[in-house]
Formats: sequence, C-alpha cells, structure tokens
Amino acid sequence: MAEIPLFPLPLVLFPGGKLALQIFETRYLDMIRQCMKDSTGFGIVLIKEGAQVLSGQDQQLPSVAHCGTYCEIVDFDQQRNGLLQVMVQGQVKFSIRDQYENPNRLMLGQVELLPLETETPVPENKAHLVAALRSLIQHEQIRSLGLTIDFANAGEVGARLTEFLPCPDEFKQRMLELKDPQVRLSELEKQLLRMQE
Repeated sequence: MAEIPLFPLPLVLFPGGKLALQIFETRYLDMIRQCMKDSTGFGIVLIKEGAQVLSGQDQQLPSVAHCGTYCEIVDFDQQRNGLLQVMVQGQVKFSIRDQYENPNRLMLGQVELLPLETETPVPENKAHLVAALRSLIQHEQIRSLGLTIDFANAGEVGARLTEFLPCPDEFKQRMLELKDPQVRLSELEKQLLRMQE
C-alpha cells in the first residue's frame, strides 16, 4: 500500500500514455511542486460524478473510479499566460483502498499498485486495430505527445486505442480495469463496429 495524491479528471489514462496538463489551482500547484521536489508522482483517476474544479470551500470533492493510473512528470513549462503546463506519463495502474483529503482540499488515496500486464502479441485477426491506431496517431495533437508505440504489443495497442478513440468515459474505464490485453482488443473491436453503425 502507498499513499499518493489523486488528480481527478474527466478522462482515462493508461500506463505508457502521455498527457499534457495545465495546472492553475493552488492545491495542484503545491502537489506538482512537492512531486518534483521528492521525485514522486501522483494518480490520475476518472471523475464519476462532481466537478473537476472546486468553486468554493464547502463544495464536495468529486466521486471517482476505484482504479486509476500512477503518473510521473516527464516535462514542464511555464506558459505565457502564467499557467504551469506539465507533461505526465502513466507508469502503473492502481486500485484505491481508501481516500480522504488534506487541509488544502487535495484528494489523497491509500492505493495498491497493480502488476503490469503480461506482454502478448497482437493476433493477426486484429491487425485492423493496429491500422486504426496508425491512422489516429497522424493527428497533430497526438503527434505532439511524442509517443513511441510498439505496434506488435497487444497491451500497448489496446491502451493507446482506448485513450484516442472518441468513446464514452465509462467504456474507457472498463478497458482500464481489464487485466487481459487480448480481451481488451476484442472489446475495442466491438466498440469500433458500434461506432461505424
């Protein structure tokens, strides 16, 4: 078990994925400062209900999914508008065992870091999913992340497809919680068919 800060967001990030975050709330600026000082990371977790930004001291923290991804800061930059932009990369999935907040309203979690998925190859009959991913990563916004993708690895192909496809967050969260990369590819195949109907 480990105690980590939690960053609730309306999105799902997988291990290996990258995400650019604009930080402006004091609690998160403090969190980023502490993470950089201690060379530690924080957890990104999907908001199930509630607001990402707190508008007042008496506002409830959002309710979040029980599984998220532990991230580390890989780059940062002070923007012209004064906001801090950080690039984070997912490292490992975690399961929340307990959560609470500190005095400045930062959400903290007692989490269990989960084992990395076993690497398995993409089956030949799922090659069209690799083609779909290759098409998606041509978008400028995705190219700007500077990702290196192993297109032969089922876990990586499934993770990146889940992050980039315009699917509902509930579906993406379900994909994150799956432990078997081959099952995830099958579910993504069904989802792509639904999207084409």
